[in-house]
Amino acid sequence: MSRLLALVAVLMLALAPQAAAHDTGHTPADRVGDLRSEMIPSQLPPGVEVRVLENGQALWLRNPTRIDLVVLDTDGAQRYQVGPDGVAVNSALPPEETPAGDISEDHSRQAADPAATAPQWQRQSTEPVVQWHNHFAHWGDAQLPAAAVSDPDHEHLIRAWQVGLEYDGRHYEIRGELRWIPGPWPVAWVFIALALAIGTWLLAFARRERLLVLPTAVLVVSSAWHGAAMLAGRNAEDGRTVLTHDYLPAIAAGLLGVVAVVLLATDRRNGRWFAALAAIGSGAVALLQDSAVWWSSTSVVALPIDLDRVLVSVTAGVSIGLVAALLTKPAPQSTRSEPSSIS
Repeated sequence: MSRLLALVAVLMLALAPQAAAHDTGHTPADRVGDLRSEMIPSQLPPGVEVRVLENGQALWLRNPTRIDLVVLDTDGAQRYQVGPDGVAVNSALPPEETPAGDISEDHSRQAADPAATAPQWQRQSTEPVVQWHNHFAHWGDAQLPAAAVSDPDHEHLIRAWQVGLEYDGRHYEIRGELRWIPGPWPVAWVFIALALAIGTWLLAFARRERLLVLPTAVLVVSSAWHGAAMLAGRNAEDGRTVLTHDYLPAIAAGLLGVVAVVLLATDRRNGRWFAALAAIGSGAVALLQDSAVWWSSTSVVALPIDLDRVLVSVTAGVSIGLVAALLTKPAPQSTRSEPSSIS
C-alpha cells in the first residue's frame, strides 16, 4: 500500500507543475496578474447584454430583441450579426488572427476598407449570443507595458478600448479600459498560511488520531471551493477542456481527501497516508499554481478576490501542516484495521 501511495504522490507532484505552467506560460498571466480589463459605463441598445469574460480574454454579447444588431471590427467592418435568427458571421472578411505580440505593437496590421466588400452572412448559431476575442481588451504581449515596467507600484491606464455596434439605424459603443493595478503585499497571506500550518501540525500530536479528520475535511472543502470558483470564472473557455487540462491534480487530491476523512473518522491506519497524499496534491496546486493570487490584483475566479486568497491560504497552510505532522508523528500502535493480539 505504501508503495502505491508513494507512486500516486509522485504522479500528482509531476502533474501540478504542468498545470501551473499552463496558467503562467503567458506572461503576464491571463488568469492571475495585475492587468485588469473591464467595461466602463456605455450606452447600449435597450435589452442588449454585454460582458467581459476572463478579464478581457473574450467579450460576450446577447441580443434578445427582435432587431438585428451588428458588431463592428476595429476598422469599422461588419463582423457579426446577432438577432432573432441567431448569430451570423461575415464570411467576406478574413478570419481574425491573434498577432505574435500585443495588437498595439503590431504595426504590420493593415486597416480594411469597411465599404470595400458587401457583407456575406454565414449562419453560426440559432442562439442570439456571440462571444469573440478583442485584441485591444486584452494584453497579449509577453512583455509588460512600458508604464508598468517603469512604475509598477502605481495604477496606470494602459489603453481605452471600444467596440462599435449598429442597431436600428443607430451607432453604439461598448467601452472599456485596460489598466495596470498593483497587487497587495503578500506577507499577511503567507503569515495566515504559516499559522495554519503550525496549528495543524500541533493538532496532530493530540492523543486521538481521529482529530486529523478536522484539518483534512477543511483541506478538502477549501480546495474544492476554490477550484469550483476558478472553473466558474473561466467562462470564456470550454469547461471540460479546462477541467481535464488544469484541474486533474486537484480533483485527484480531493478524492483522496474524502477517502482520508472516512478512514480517519473510523480510526483506520491507512487514513493518515491518504490524508498525506491529499495534502501533497492540494498543497502542490495551491503553492505552485494558485499562490500568485496573494500578490496579484486580479484573478479569474467567481468569488470576491479576498475570499479566494483566504481559501488558497487555508489550502496551502493546512496541506503543509498535515504533511509535516504525518511525517513527524508516529502512527498509532493499535487501530481497527489491525485486531489486537491475544497473549
